[in-house]
Amino acid sequence: MIGKNPKIKDNFKKLIKEVLNDQEIKDFISENSMSEDEISRSHSRFFEYVKERDKFNSGEQTLMKGHKPVLVMSDNFATVCYQETEELTRTRKQQKDYKRLNRDSIINDNTVRKATFDNFIAETEEEKAALGFMKRIAQYYKKGGTGNTVLSGPAGTGKSHLSMAVLKECLENENTTVLFISFSEMLDLMKDYFGNKSSPYSPEYFKRLMSEVDLLVIDDIGAEKITEYSQDVLTKVLDSRTETIITTNLDSKELRNKYHGRIYSRIFRGIDNKAFNFKDIKDKRVSQLPF
Repeated sequence: MIGKNPKIKDNFKKLIKEVLNDQEIKDFISENSMSEDEISRSHSRFFEYVKERDKFNSGEQTLMKGHKPVLVMSDNFATVCYQETEELTRTRKQQKDYKRLNRDSIINDNTVRKATFDNFIAETEEEKAALGFMKRIAQYYKKGGTGNTVLSGPAGTGKSHLSMAVLKECLENENTTVLFISFSEMLDLMKDYFGNKSSPYSPEYFKRLMSEVDLLVIDDIGAEKITEYSQDVLTKVLDSRTETIITTNLDSKELRNKYHGRIYSRIFRGIDNKAFNFKDIKDKRVSQLPF
């Protein structure tokens, strides 16, 4: 068709000339010492590369969304490969980490899985203060901050919600792993394991899981039946970590009375000003009832 139609032939020659005058194409030809035959066999690939490169640089979608075109030599002619962009790589990593958070977390209240800063209802001054505090905590950990955070207060006041929101915020950091564990639920699963060895929830499983992540939430300590075994488990978890958010219905005096001194010390390790009391916030689950 091109050979039989002079106008199309002229337009094709003009297009090829423009492509071959592109500086990146000229540099590629020179760097690979391409022969005239190799150049001729690469015309269509050169055209594809220039077209897709320009689309990529202008923010338009390329042939492969989220991929950048790259010229390479293959079998004595040029071809176009599409490399995953850093943005897409980060997105895939983030999706993987979100999946891990949802898959491996042990959560009593499934509504907590959907918790974010945006869907936390802050109406009172105390609720606004709690939200602001936890947003600052998220930024602190995102910037590499260390030490534990302790949230104390009655059930239903938003401690678990805001802790999960911090984890999700921290997932925006590349290569950050997070996990949410209901301590009493974890102990129940470990207890079941001893009677059912086919269960995956062995003490070793949880030890590995909780020691590997960068930021961990241990939710609702003090709600479990406190025994020597439960204290031993909590001690080992806290000993293996330096960045942990701990929620509890107990105040500092009650924590000191219920747990060994070593646990009490580990709970408040590196805490500085990273503690908040939710005692003045009403139970959100009850306050939403129509009666």
